[in-house]
Amino acid sequence: MKKNKRIDKVNSLKRFFLFLLIVSAVFGASEFVLQEFTPFGDALNNLEYYAGLSFSEKDAKTAMKAREDLASLGAKIIKVPGTLIYRYKKAETESFSFNSFGFRGEEPSKKGENEYRIGVFGCSKVLGIYLAEENTIPFILQQRAQREFPQKKITVFNMGVEGYDLQRAISFAEFDGERLGLDMAVFYSNVNDINYSFKDGSIDWEPFKENEEVYQNLVEDIAAHSKKPFWERSRLRAVVKEAFLSDFVKYFASFAKDQVFQKLTPEFERRAVEFSEKFNERIRKTSEKFEKKGIKTVFFFPPIIQLKEPLSKIERNMLYKNEMSIAGYNNYFIKCAEGVSESENPLIFSQKDIFRGYRETAFFDGIHFTPEASRIVGNDVAEKVVSVLKKELD
Repeated sequence: MKKNKRIDKVNSLKRFFLFLLIVSAVFGASEFVLQEFTPFGDALNNLEYYAGLSFSEKDAKTAMKAREDLASLGAKIIKVPGTLIYRYKKAETESFSFNSFGFRGEEPSKKGENEYRIGVFGCSKVLGIYLAEENTIPFILQQRAQREFPQKKITVFNMGVEGYDLQRAISFAEFDGERLGLDMAVFYSNVNDINYSFKDGSIDWEPFKENEEVYQNLVEDIAAHSKKPFWERSRLRAVVKEAFLSDFVKYFASFAKDQVFQKLTPEFERRAVEFSEKFNERIRKTSEKFEKKGIKTVFFFPPIIQLKEPLSKIERNMLYKNEMSIAGYNNYFIKCAEGVSESENPLIFSQKDIFRGYRETAFFDGIHFTPEASRIVGNDVAEKVVSVLKKELD
C-alpha cells in the first residue's frame, strides 16, 4: 500500500513537472512569435504596438531606429543654469544631428546678406521625435517657403525640444534668437502647457539651479525598461495586459463622450480659465517684446486629440484610457482650448479643427502625430507662415 502511495506521489510530481515544462514551452513559443512577428511592446507608450498599427512599414522602422539612436546618447539633455532652458547635447546619430546650440540640425553658419531666418519652437511634435526629417514641420515649412521665395535664401531651424511648453520655448527664443539672427519666431505649443497646468496647477517655471537635474525621460524609460526582469519585459505580458485593458476601454467606448467624460469640478473650471488668461497674456507680451527686437512672431495653437472628430479606433481607446486613469482630464483639455482663439495682433493661428473629418489615426499615442498627420499640420503651418512672409518680404 505504501509502495503504491509512493508511486502515486512520484507520478503526481512527474505530472507537475510535465505541466511546468508544457507551460514554459508554450510561453517560450508565444514569446518568440510575439517578439519576431508582431509589433507589441511594453516601453514608451507601446511605440511598437501603436506605430505598427498606424505607420507604414518604412515609417515604423524609422521610428524604432530614431528611438534607439536617442537612447544611445545617454544623458542627452543639458540645462542652462539661471535660465528656464534645457536643450540637447551636441551629438550625431544616424537619425539625428544635434548642434552646439542644442537643437536638431547642422551647425548654423554665419547669416548671409540675402538670407531670411525662421526658428520654429515647440515640443517633441516640432522636433519630430520618431519621424524622418522630411516629415517634420520645420522641414516642410522650409521647402514650401524656399519655393515661394526663390530670390531669397530661406533657412528654417528646428528648435523643438521634448517636453517644452510655451514658456520654455519663448525662453529658448530669447536666449538664442538674436545670436542666430532670426527674422521670425514661430511658436507651436499647447499640449504640455495644458498638461502641466492640470497636474501642477500652474504653467510657470523657475530658473534652473546650479545642481538641479533634468529629467531624461526617453533615455531613462528605455534604460529602466531594459533592466526589468524578463517577465516584466515580456511581450506576452504586454499583450495580456493590453487585452484586459482593451476590454474595459471597449465597454466605456460604447458610450458617448458626455456619458463618460467627467464634468470639471469648480476648482478645475477656475484653473482652466486661469490657464487661458495666462497663455494668451504670455503670447501678447512675447509678441510685443520680439517686435521691438525686429523679430516677427507667429503663434500656432496645435490640434488636440480631444477635439478630433471622428476618432480612429486607436484614438478612441486612448481617449477613454485617459478618462479611466484621470477623471476630468479630457474635459479640462477642451475647456482650456476654448479659451484660445485666432487673432491678428498678436498673430495666432488655430489648428483646432484641422483633423475634423480625417478618419485615419492622427495621434498614434494620444499626443504625437503619425508621419501623415505631421505632413498635414506641416503643410498647414507652411501655408499660413508663407502668407505672413508675403507681407514681410514683398
